[in-house]
Amino acid sequence: MFPMRNFLLPFLSACLMAPALFAQTFRLPPISFTGAAAYSQTDLLKLSGLHPGDISTQSELQKAAQRLNNTGFFADIRYQSDSRGLVFALKPMPASQLLPARFNNFVWWSSQELNAALKARVPLYTGEVPLEGNTQDAIISALKAMVAEEGVTANVIAIPQVQPGASPTSISFVIDTPQVVIHSLTFADASPAMQAKLGAIVKSQTGQPFELDDTRSSITASSTKMYRDAGYLDIALTDLTHPKPTITANTIDLDLTATISEGEPYRLTSLIWSGSDIMSAADFNKSVSIKPGEIASQQALQRSLGALAHAYYVKGFQDAKVQAVATTDHATHHVAYTVNVIPGDQYHFRSIKTIGLTSDQQKQFDSAWQMHPGDVYDVTYLTEFLKTHPELATLRGFSATYKEYSDPNTHLVDLVLTFSKGGTLVNAN
Repeated sequence: MFPMRNFLLPFLSACLMAPALFAQTFRLPPISFTGAAAYSQTDLLKLSGLHPGDISTQSELQKAAQRLNNTGFFADIRYQSDSRGLVFALKPMPASQLLPARFNNFVWWSSQELNAALKARVPLYTGEVPLEGNTQDAIISALKAMVAEEGVTANVIAIPQVQPGASPTSISFVIDTPQVVIHSLTFADASPAMQAKLGAIVKSQTGQPFELDDTRSSITASSTKMYRDAGYLDIALTDLTHPKPTITANTIDLDLTATISEGEPYRLTSLIWSGSDIMSAADFNKSVSIKPGEIASQQALQRSLGALAHAYYVKGFQDAKVQAVATTDHATHHVAYTVNVIPGDQYHFRSIKTIGLTSDQQKQFDSAWQMHPGDVYDVTYLTEFLKTHPELATLRGFSATYKEYSDPNTHLVDLVLTFSKGGTLVNAN
């Protein structure tokens, strides 16, 4: 399955190798392994297939070295005879070639239980998996056998986990078929008022594939947002459990219970923006969606911060970051926010290119367009322009898409606007 790495079956010189080993057959002396302290002598010997005292041949020694090499755990293997007996010198693979094993949907066991079981079933397994060699196949076989003991004939696959442009970070082992499915989701310890709102999450999760990390992350993110929008700032998903799954003809059904620690809803003490030449404190206070004394909804807070961010964006500060630093009183369940803005550099408009217009349409467009090279770049101008210029009569029945190219070095912006027949006029991408 994988190309064989270079390993050495060295010349057995007369000064190092007992004369008996030059014979066609010989009795194996004591056998030991050096250079790989992470693996036990017993496991290495078992994997080699050799037994001290047995009659063996040079071919059998080479096969033993090959079996060790095939695991993918070793970059180099040598052996020789010395006063200790037959000694295999092993050079482990670099750490970059060994990745942690992850288990996405083996719902009968915890990761700790799986690792313990695999250590007993797969030679040399310690929780890490070589990128090459036959160890991945050995793990797959062991997992299939374990699942079969639970009454399921499963197809198990190994998937390297890779971020775009990066090297793999782990190897995930997954039951590919039959599919492991969320049959039901129950939220424990949720208040009646929130229980009704959580129904939307239950509906969205039911029937979805179960993948341990992704499922937990999805339920945590959606429930946390829902609670924080209702002012529950101390919300936490404390546990995600399930009983033994139900096996059907086509699926492995899982009934999940998510245990919630709600806390109490918080109220706003203050939301303070000291003001700037982009937006004054008075204008900010008029625009906010949340007032002191009201439930400290994160959704309302984000709307309030969004108005401030918009004010910066239309002035060319398209990299502006708006932050709300919280001061929380956990005893009284109140929170105060101090708002800060990191504006970044101001961008200016450089050019616009249109695609798909006739010469008459282009003239009409150029006549109406009022943002000129060197002007402060308003990120909202283009969409507002297309919405509010009825004089662009020849563009009725056309749709428009645009791309924005912002140069972080020169802080200049170029637009490419493409028109085509059909659809709506404004459709940014």
